[in-house]
Amino acid sequence: MHQKFTRKELYELRNFIPINDLIQELKIPFKFSEGYFRFLCPICKEFQTATKTETNLARCFRCERNFNTIDLVLICQHFTFVDAVRFLQNLYSKVQKQSYRQTELKGLLKHMTKAF
Repeated sequence: MHQKFTRKELYELRNFIPINDLIQELKIPFKFSEGYFRFLCPICKEFQTATKTETNLARCFRCERNFNTIDLVLICQHFTFVDAVRFLQNLYSKVQKQSYRQTELKGLLKHMTKAF
């Protein structure tokens, strides 16, 4: 049976999971060089790469390949599309919970500082 995902679901998985965080989650070797986050390209195995947080994309300048979050999971984990989306859904759920906790903590700290 084929699993169907909505455009909204796929959009959120491509755009709201920070690409740099995903690279680290997938244990892709990375480094900071010349002020840029660089990662080992899973295709050509070179560090001639960069990420752009504004578009949440990664690029290898050597093999001239762009990667979004789904692409990276497909390539690095050797998952099917459905399994890659499920993996990202689980990760996105964790990201949302972490963001919610941070927002709660900020609100609590703000409330506590007003009390003093």
